Amino acid sequence: MENALVILCGGNSTRMGTDKALLPFGDSCLIEYLVKKFQPYFSKIYLSVKIKGDYAHLKLPVTEIPDIYPNQGPMSGIFSGLSMIDEDCAFFMSVDTPFLEPKTGLALLSELGDADICTLEGKASYLETATAAYSKNCITTIGKCLLLHQLTFNTLREKCSTKYVTESSIAASAPTPIDIQYYNLDTRDNYYHALRILSGLDHPNSSQALIEYFKDTRDLFLHTTPVISFVAKPGTITTPLIESLLPLLEREGLKVVHLIKEDSSVVFKNVYFEPTLENLSFSLSGADLVLTENFGADAPNKIEILRKDWSETPLCEEKDLIAVFADFSYHPKTSLPVFDLGKLKNIVAFLRDYLSRQ
Repeated sequence: MENALVILCGGNSTRMGTDKALLPFGDSCLIEYLVKKFQPYFSKIYLSVKIKGDYAHLKLPVTEIPDIYPNQGPMSGIFSGLSMIDEDCAFFMSVDTPFLEPKTGLALLSELGDADICTLEGKASYLETATAAYSKNCITTIGKCLLLHQLTFNTLREKCSTKYVTESSIAASAPTPIDIQYYNLDTRDNYYHALRILSGLDHPNSSQALIEYFKDTRDLFLHTTPVISFVAKPGTITTPLIESLLPLLEREGLKVVHLIKEDSSVVFKNVYFEPTLENLSFSLSGADLVLTENFGADAPNKIEILRKDWSETPLCEEKDLIAVFADFSYHPKTSLPVFDLGKLKNIVAFLRDYLSRQ
């Protein structure tokens, strides 16, 4: 049986600020590092790219597959890959997971059987990733998700026949801790950490090694994920608005963390996994956006919520806000954007546009 690998390289690398595949890594660039690492284990390697020829200058022993549906995230790369490969199935991984072991991919492929998808069970950070073995049987389902703009992998797995395997079943063949294997390079901080792991941790034998190597647990929480802070007059209803926005943002393919400050505590509202230190750190570092409430006047990127007959005048000066969301016709003194609280699609479009400019 031939083993096929598809490396997803078609992302925009917005938060990194440069093409991740070409980042220096080891004695080469990241994509060269991965191809060299996986080539002894896979009979065919494909690169999912925006435009065919993107990495031709590297002269790698790979076949490039351009996105059929550009700018639709990694799900588009999986659809294009499955549509174009010769094999009946393949292991898909992102170019920004350099510590993933080839034997993890082989293990997931061997467990695929008659299922559409085979992936790890466990933390949300693992499940909301493209990394998995996929059969061509799920091409139609992926196509429908793309057309409906349902771009989260949890949604895809619910619609497909998905097999989940345990970490312990992988550990025997791929001993590097799953926490490290699935460590991804979303931001420059993540990249710098990865270089430190590469130079100092050849074969870590426990997930605690990652924390020990960072010297200080707080270092795990360093990230450059954009933060948008909702502020409002005390008593103004804010949480239901954010909870209404979350599924709409997730349909756009965004990973969003919702934090609420309550007295001296911080509450993670959309945590669907065991709230351990490692899980929470992965949740923050792997997010595309953090939405906060009640963090006060010093919070960054503030949006003020105004409601008729309760809070019709902003608490913050307009120069300190990025927008106002109101349920009445509010007229700002400046060019501050104002959005109708009843038109959530317009609000989502604004948030997406704001993220693209960060």
